[in-house]
Amino acid sequence: MSKHKILKSALTVGSMTTLSRIFGYIRDLTLAALLGAGFSMDAFTVAFRIANLLRRLVAEGSMTAAFIPVFTKYKSENEQKKVWDFANKMFFTLAFILTITVVLAIIFAPFIVKCMAPGFEETPGKTAATILLNRIMAPYILFIGLAALAMGILNSLGRFAIPSFAPVLLNISVITCTLLFSSYFKEPAIATAIGALIGGILQIAIQLPLLKKYGMSFRFNISFTHPAIKKVGKLIVPGVFGAGVTQIQLLIGSLLASFLAQGAVSSLYYSDRVMELTLGILVISLATVTLPEMSKRAAKNDINGVKDIVTFSLRLISFGTIPAVFGLIALRTPIIKVLFEHGKFTAADTEATAYALIFYSIGLFFFAGIKVIAPAFYAFHDIKTPVKIAWVSLTVNVVTALVFMHPLKQGGIALGLSIAACVNCLLLLYVFNKRYGTINLKALGFLIVKIMCASTVMAFVCVGIIHLTNFYSHTSILYQVLSLFSAITGGLVTYIVFSFIFRCNEIKDIKKLMSLRKEE
Repeated sequence: MSKHKILKSALTVGSMTTLSRIFGYIRDLTLAALLGAGFSMDAFTVAFRIANLLRRLVAEGSMTAAFIPVFTKYKSENEQKKVWDFANKMFFTLAFILTITVVLAIIFAPFIVKCMAPGFEETPGKTAATILLNRIMAPYILFIGLAALAMGILNSLGRFAIPSFAPVLLNISVITCTLLFSSYFKEPAIATAIGALIGGILQIAIQLPLLKKYGMSFRFNISFTHPAIKKVGKLIVPGVFGAGVTQIQLLIGSLLASFLAQGAVSSLYYSDRVMELTLGILVISLATVTLPEMSKRAAKNDINGVKDIVTFSLRLISFGTIPAVFGLIALRTPIIKVLFEHGKFTAADTEATAYALIFYSIGLFFFAGIKVIAPAFYAFHDIKTPVKIAWVSLTVNVVTALVFMHPLKQGGIALGLSIAACVNCLLLLYVFNKRYGTINLKALGFLIVKIMCASTVMAFVCVGIIHLTNFYSHTSILYQVLSLFSAITGGLVTYIVFSFIFRCNEIKDIKKLMSLRKEE
């Protein structure tokens, strides 16, 4: 797959991811308005993160990283009938494992919640509410795990649109259930948890017809002896610990924040959601498209081909994420105010969330870098290296969060995660260069300097427009939206202009990306 085709596939995924992020924002806006940033939202946040951790440990993260390279190689070496027999057996074997996981999650929910949010014990009823929500969402692990496997199969076949659209259904389901049914429950977050569960079911349901169309039989068949499944299993074992580290880090953040003032857990959640909104469109698109392609090149032992994709992706995410860092820090309060300050979400919640966003933003480029570099190791069937590095970063995260949480509150917890991401990304890059040959770091560093200069000018323009339009002097939400939109637009134009002045070649790739829809 050429850079042209990578960009075209990334455009497809990016379009679906953008749609998902839009509905994700509407979901978070709904939660902010109806649950606020206190008792109910704290409980839901921890319960949902526990479900996501278990999903990452045994399904989406580790399984996808292990499955796609194995499936890609198996597909290149075997006839179609055998390929679909492998996929079918993998589907039901995973379903069996996830079902056991769900049962254990329900049984041990009290123990898990008390370990993950011990500070909740100080607020009457908060631990009990979190346990109930966790049990409601436990089956979500099964459905979202199978959806992740389906996505891995379809991505390996070059089909990206429907798998990338599936998360939209989760957001729509949560929005609908929260709006329609939260008033019927004493604890309104129960409706939100039910919505998440239904969303998980919909994500796998939408992909089943396409799998069947390509050749999936869906005949019940569990196998732990199939050679390819054993290979996936061997890769998953270390991957379980590596892929789950990010979720563990988020849970550590929630755990530590549970000892702070009520709402600290929620402010971290909302600031993280803004980060995901920023991170998702370009970075997730590239990571989704490049893993299957790198797996194909690795299967042919085309090391230079893999390095080319890594280099190309790093340059592109630098161009996209670094200005986002400057923009998020410069416009943090207006962004949170416009996005969430409605209903039960107060001005104080805005300040707390905007404060955490500063420290999360610092790590944005490194979060993106991990998502690009780690899959390069997966492509070579090497999951152990990213796992070892991830656990080093986890240690760094715990230490730094503990050091900074008292002087900086929730900002210190966010800073700990950003520092850990920096360590993770740099170590991955160092090992990759040492093992597979050096990519052109000097050229990448020079590009980053140019991008930072352009981003600095952009940030000043953004702040200037906010003050010139008197954003803080108006209470009209329409006026605030227009003011923020003007600042973002002015900043974006400034960044593009200075990118041309500093001769950032990536602007040509962006232009090509935008023109691809006109081709063919």
